[in-house]
Amino acid sequence: MRKLLLLAIVGLCLVSCSKDDDAPNNCKQPGSIIIEQLNSTSILFSWGIDTETAWEVEYGPVGFALGTGTVRQTSQESFFIEDLEPATEYRIYLRTNCGSDGFSEYISVDVVTAEPRVTCNPPSNLQLVSLSDTTIELSWDENNETAWEIEYGPTGFALGTGTTENTSQNSFNIEGLSPSTTYEIYVRANCGSDGFSTYSDALVITTDG
Repeated sequence: MRKLLLLAIVGLCLVSCSKDDDAPNNCKQPGSIIIEQLNSTSILFSWGIDTETAWEVEYGPVGFALGTGTVRQTSQESFFIEDLEPATEYRIYLRTNCGSDGFSEYISVDVVTAEPRVTCNPPSNLQLVSLSDTTIELSWDENNETAWEIEYGPTGFALGTGTTENTSQNSFNIEGLSPSTTYEIYVRANCGSDGFSTYSDALVITTDG
């Protein structure tokens, strides 16, 4: 009788422990992934948020095993993946990083990068022309295009979240900046129905004090 009672107590403990192990944590999944921009070698995407402030991205060609892909951490509400292969299907996983509460479950999306496009040439030789405490004047090589989009923000900002300006000149004067502040600046060609080119290399400039 004692032996049966002991077995029952042990069994009850095991069931209780198992339920505790399987109990979900308080870390909420991010909202659905939204593809903001898709090029032949890059993907810009965002997602819905509630009160969370940190996330983990993992990506690779479709079929890769979780834990073997490229992993990045971010506190932004969007993420820019570059240096991808054209016309290739990638799987992107995203989960919330809740610190001491661990991670949420993953959400995922499959995306096929575009075919290489030669009809929209990116600008090159982006350079500083002049500088003051609140302005930065830029210029770049046209490469047979006639319209461009400038995007800028404090150094380290995520592409897609910065301030954008459009111009039909291959130079531009950014105004209303803060003194003694470092900015990161990108330019890409706007080719109308052919979409946008890839971004230029970043130009990082600190305004005068």
